[in-house]
Amino acid sequence: MKRRIRGTWAAAAAVVGILLVSEGCSASSTDRAGGHAGAEATVLTLANPGGAIEPPQLVAWAKRVDQLSKGTIRIRFRDQWREGDARPELATLDDISKGKADMAWVGARAFDRVGVTDFQALLAPMLVDSYELETKVFEAGIPAKMLGGVRTPGVVGIGVLPGPLSRLVGTREPLVNPGALKGKKIVSQDSALMDESLRALGATPVTAPPSTDLRSYGGIQMQLGAVVGRHHDRDAKYVTGNVDLWPRPLVVVMGKAAHDRLSPRQRTILTKALKQTVTRAVDVARAEDRESAPTLCRLGMKIPSASSADLKAMKSALEPVYARLRKDTRTADWLEQIEYLKNTTGVGPDTASCPGTSTTTSPLEGRWTRTMADGDWRHWPGDETWTEGPPNGTWTLDFENGILTKTDPVGETERWPYQTFRDRIHLAGSFTLDATFRLDGDRLTFDNFDCTEDCGGYAVTFGGSKQPWVKAPVAR
Repeated sequence: MKRRIRGTWAAAAAVVGILLVSEGCSASSTDRAGGHAGAEATVLTLANPGGAIEPPQLVAWAKRVDQLSKGTIRIRFRDQWREGDARPELATLDDISKGKADMAWVGARAFDRVGVTDFQALLAPMLVDSYELETKVFEAGIPAKMLGGVRTPGVVGIGVLPGPLSRLVGTREPLVNPGALKGKKIVSQDSALMDESLRALGATPVTAPPSTDLRSYGGIQMQLGAVVGRHHDRDAKYVTGNVDLWPRPLVVVMGKAAHDRLSPRQRTILTKALKQTVTRAVDVARAEDRESAPTLCRLGMKIPSASSADLKAMKSALEPVYARLRKDTRTADWLEQIEYLKNTTGVGPDTASCPGTSTTTSPLEGRWTRTMADGDWRHWPGDETWTEGPPNGTWTLDFENGILTKTDPVGETERWPYQTFRDRIHLAGSFTLDATFRLDGDRLTFDNFDCTEDCGGYAVTFGGSKQPWVKAPVAR
């Protein structure tokens, strides 16, 4: 199986893919990942409109489904669903209702475009502004109650998981107050409430794909991990560190026809697994911010904070939005519950910032290349059943200022922040990867891979060859 993740070939991110025999619900008697050999697996396809990376919250849920079902239910992600669409989530909801995939995740924000307003209190601007508060809101069961309002024709709501916090990304100047936002075109994911909020702050919301080039706009509202993943350090210079606009809850939905084919036990497993993944989902989102902020700083972005006066001005500008929200009885009740939790939690907004600079230089600093042809690749232990190899040609590793950029033979790239200690390297991205490395003059090899997720494909691309990586000469 071949898949590109942020432009990188990887074999192991979809262990369930080996079980698939069709695009929809299907059965298989083989199970290479979960250790339940002989058990028939119902494989459910899940459309991922978030790009080439599966949200780690959903990866954790898929693993929990596998555990609870003892390998008899598997989730297969179908990445880059509706990639490039300005409104991918609305189109995804329509696709699911028509049975083009069994399931999907969509941001809670998108539902107000189809007349579902139950998530509005959860997404109220600058209300849920910390991961501690988001945890409390989910522990109180508020998003699960909101899910009851999802009555889109042909779609069944399965559950909601917490997601990362969105911040203001400025293209040419920091967006720290309504004055800085006034008149600027801000790219926003498709949501009537978010558009209304940006207008209240003085901006002009624009619907565009999240990967769009920002140089024609004043900025975008986006979570830190996506700023890294979408390479917006190339076209934007600022992220406001302490303005947490709203969380990005992930709503899992299923086509009614696919849902009807499941047994009551299978439906229970899907929802139970979601509930049991909430804590892990918050931890993942928090860790993503913690890893992404220093990465953006190393890539040259600045992370300023809004002053107390700036924050007060923004909240004042948003008062008309809250006045409208409170006109709906259910939304007003949920707002009151969340505001109570916020007051009793007593935690201010989560703040991202740039860490102090380090003067330590990694021994790997520089460019390393390796040219591969048929017969050069070898399987990594545990991946013996893998029948396809990465693309042949010249691969490049660039280690620079704490960032590793890996480029494959067709020019697609993937980046991670990295750290080295003695002979160990630690990569931190959508998952973490640790390995040992050996330097022999201008030759570099990797071994002993350890990952938080299944990452055999990365083990192969880094270490799956007898050929070493060769240090490129420094241009003079």
